[in-house]
Amino acid sequence: MSIPLSLPPLLAAFVAAHNRHDSAALAACFADDAHVRDEGHDYRGRPAIEAWFEDVGRKYRPVLAVSEVSTLDGDTVLAGDVSGDFEGSPARLRFRFTLGGDTITRLHISP
Repeated sequence: MSIPLSLPPLLAAFVAAHNRHDSAALAACFADDAHVRDEGHDYRGRPAIEAWFEDVGRKYRPVLAVSEVSTLDGDTVLAGDVSGDFEGSPARLRFRFTLGGDTITRLHISP
């Protein structure tokens, strides 16, 4: 996995924690009241986000290979292939981040 040089440091930390399956480090990238939407489910607040990714990491062992970084309406969008222990691996996904200062305030993951 390589992280593009143009990736903001906060998102580089997110990708690194994601690929290490480190739910505590991943959750630390988020604001206390952040919101994540993934597979039609909503997770609100840092404890819920940590629990969500702990479950995802244990079940699927996902690894994100970022291939594109763009902006959309002020948000940063990472696109790439997520591989792991799930049907259809690898899957092409988009991670749309809303940043607030030095934390992620919102993340929407979609195909």
